[in-house]
Amino acid sequence: MAAIFMLAMKDMLKKWNLALIMALLFSLTFASFLSIIAYKNSLTDAYDHLSQNWLVVAKSDGVGEIHGSRLSPEVGKMLVANGYAHPIPEIHQVVGTSLATGMLMRGISLEDYNTVSDYSMISGSALAVNDPNRLAMVGITLAEIEKITAGDTIRIRGRDFKVKGVFRTGTYQDNEVWISLADAQKLLNYGEDVSIYIIPDGRLYQEGQTIADGISVSRKGETGSMLGGEISSFYNYMGMVAIFAGVATIFTLANLLWRLAWLHRHEFGIIRTLGFGRRALLYYLFIQAFLILVVGFVLGSILAVTVIFARAQQLTAFGLGLSPVLNFQTISMALGVSMLILFIGIAFPAIRINRMSIPNLLGRE
Repeated sequence: MAAIFMLAMKDMLKKWNLALIMALLFSLTFASFLSIIAYKNSLTDAYDHLSQNWLVVAKSDGVGEIHGSRLSPEVGKMLVANGYAHPIPEIHQVVGTSLATGMLMRGISLEDYNTVSDYSMISGSALAVNDPNRLAMVGITLAEIEKITAGDTIRIRGRDFKVKGVFRTGTYQDNEVWISLADAQKLLNYGEDVSIYIIPDGRLYQEGQTIADGISVSRKGETGSMLGGEISSFYNYMGMVAIFAGVATIFTLANLLWRLAWLHRHEFGIIRTLGFGRRALLYYLFIQAFLILVVGFVLGSILAVTVIFARAQQLTAFGLGLSPVLNFQTISMALGVSMLILFIGIAFPAIRINRMSIPNLLGRE
């Protein structure tokens, strides 16, 4: 097969401009698939987190865990009267000049938030009881968007807060800024009102139950899952566009390989008369397609990381930033798409040429 390998490499060098154009086309397709898969996996990781231990009491017509609702202290008293000794109050709201540029704010009870929140500190330290006013913790995604770290200042609803630490949860909460409940109530002029109460599961109230007029109980994390599903529909649409781009790449690659193979049909006829089997053509096409796809893979990865991912880090909508996940699942799915393009691109010219008899290949029919 050394002769076939040299023939394939020689043809690639002769037609390097066509091969380069094909590699660039594939790089765009690969970058699109890699980006969409990375963001879809990010959505799954960030929003698909339902708590098994906690329920949320909030307004029935809102998304209290993210964009907030407003409950009076009487709701907390009702929960206490029904056996919940210590319902945990929180405030959730989008703050900013618009939803497109806003950020998610969480006002938390410093005595209780560690009970219901799983997070790790990236830099600085966590909020603690007896901390002074105007301190904040910032999620890693929001910190990257705003380009801030521990010790910097973040502006929330026109007021400056000192960033005490940067945290990571692995959920949509990485888009949030956390401040004390008292600071949040002052910022929003809520008085003693809050957005939600968090209560333990397994007692009087059950998930999906309406406990008062316009007030219901949901699973902690359910609001995020619903919002994640809505956002995911956009990426499903973009995925369909990427599939069309992939189909176009398959046809283009198959056409290019067909042209290269057809130009050397006489040589393949001679090779067949020398005793080489039909696998020789497959090897020839595989070498060329593999080189094209490797170059496209490298260029597409560079394009995705340096352009698409870097640009998306600056985007935010409804207070939510975009943070791609490049893990084993993401990379394996992108490579799977590449292999599919490779094999389908090879299949068409291989079947066409291998069906031709030796006289046809030699032009002596």
